[in-house]
Amino acid sequence: MFDRDSIRGFSALITLVGVASSLGFSFNAPAFSQATSNNLPLLLAQKSEKVRVAVLDFDYSGLSNPQWLTFLNGGASGVSDILVNKLVESGRYTVIERSRIDAVLREQNLGASGRVDAATAAQIGQILGVDVVIIGSITQFDLQKKQSGGSFIIFSTAKTETDAFVKLNVRAINTTTAEIITTAQGDGTANQSDGSTVVLGVGGGSQTSNEGKLLSIATDKAVARVVDNLNDKADQIAATPRSLPTVTALVAAVAGNQVILNKGTGEGYRVGLRISIERTTQTVKDPQTGKVIRQITQPIGTLEIVEADGQSSVGRIITGNGFKVGDLAKPIR
Repeated sequence: MFDRDSIRGFSALITLVGVASSLGFSFNAPAFSQATSNNLPLLLAQKSEKVRVAVLDFDYSGLSNPQWLTFLNGGASGVSDILVNKLVESGRYTVIERSRIDAVLREQNLGASGRVDAATAAQIGQILGVDVVIIGSITQFDLQKKQSGGSFIIFSTAKTETDAFVKLNVRAINTTTAEIITTAQGDGTANQSDGSTVVLGVGGGSQTSNEGKLLSIATDKAVARVVDNLNDKADQIAATPRSLPTVTALVAAVAGNQVILNKGTGEGYRVGLRISIERTTQTVKDPQTGKVIRQITQPIGTLEIVEADGQSSVGRIITGNGFKVGDLAKPIR
């Protein structure tokens, strides 16, 4: 008979075989090859890596009553902020902070008109080093009020109903190809009803005005439905080819067959990324200002990132040797 530990071990082996098979491994041989055993943790890490996403401000040029946006904290930017928060809460994506997006838009003068197409979104995403950029439109953002009531001999009644309506459309853009990966829609409503009674000229009851709160509730519902739609297509989004980081790293330390870089997931460095290690052979300066305008480098080897955190990454040496602190590390395909 098998004991409990043996059964657990066998179950774990079956699970590992199933995951590895889904990654394309063949098990015709009687046992794992050493190469397969060494590469499996790396491949599993690559498969579970979150997609890096940037959310741009929503376009609202098609609204018939854009003034209602002033009732929402942050206006159109407030809609984007809610979407960012809900994407983070879903746990499926790594979402870039708004401050970095705003800095890129200012530096590159991109999206200044407020309306961003797929090509511009992809360009922004490449500069940010993200895989997917989400752009969207607010197609409805309205408040509607209805009043009803009646007058009698000694009293009159009045009732006011306020309805908020929000509709959103979003597109997820592949920053490598500028193609639309998928689309998603969401709508939300909120309602408030107030009544009052007047008896011989003396008023009673309540009438309040919470337009901003109603629009916020409706927006939150619409964004939640957008995120639900995106999560339903998470596998499709996850299959997006990863973009290359645009930030060059430096070698911070060398330890045996491992090289530590001073850039990590915050700049798009991730497990499985290939890195070219290059040494500066000449620095070219502007003869007028003395500012460095170009560095001439010579490739001396390649790495594959096997571990990464927010501030650093670790590469396994594939080719080359003699790496030194300060060598340039450039992502390659």
